[in-house]
Parts: sequence; C-alpha cells; structure tokens
Amino acid sequence: MVEVPEDTNVADLPFTHARIKRMIRDKASDGQYVRSNVYYGLNLLLGEIAEEIIDNMMDTEAAYVEKHHLDHAARKYEKVENIIQEKERVSRKLDALASDIERLSREVEQADH
Repeated sequence: MVEVPEDTNVADLPFTHARIKRMIRDKASDGQYVRSNVYYGLNLLLGEIAEEIIDNMMDTEAAYVEKHHLDHAARKYEKVENIIQEKERVSRKLDALASDIERLSREVEQADH
C-alpha cells in the first residue's frame, strides 16, 4: 500500500505532478473525480519503482550502463504482467471447462429420464 503523508507537497514528488495528473485525467470518465491523494500516491509509487530499477540497474561493474542492464533491472515488473496474463488465460480455460461440465451434467440427467 502506498503511504501518502498528509504534508506531501508537489515539490516533494519524484515526477512532474502535472504530467501524472494529466495521465490520470486522460483515462477518467466524464463526471469521474480523482482525489488529490491518488495523484500523489501514484507519483510516489512510480518514484519507488524507478528508484528500485535504478538501484538494480546501477549495481554493475560495467563502465557503461546499457539497455540490457535496464531490461534486467525491470524484469520483475515484466514478470508480473506475464503472471497476470497467464492468470486470465487459466481463468478463461476454467470457465470453459465449467461450461462443459454443466452441459455434460445436463446431458447425463436427461439420459436418466
């Protein structure tokens, strides 16, 4: 959970507040309002993620930090996306199996009568 201190100021945020706000507002539906602590919270969360990736990326003896260092450092977040996609695939498969079971159950029940 992202902690948003009460005394958070725009100047304390790691990324431009206006950009984060615009990104959220672009996705918000008409009449949908977003509380300011959501903007601050997302900004702080993205800052924490960036710090972790940067720390991992800079943990190298190489003279030049290359794209593969970034890829390696960000792999954790890409794996999460893959896991979410796999979960959705498995869920769809289970739904299809449940439908097949219900259909077969009805057929067996009709055959008994």
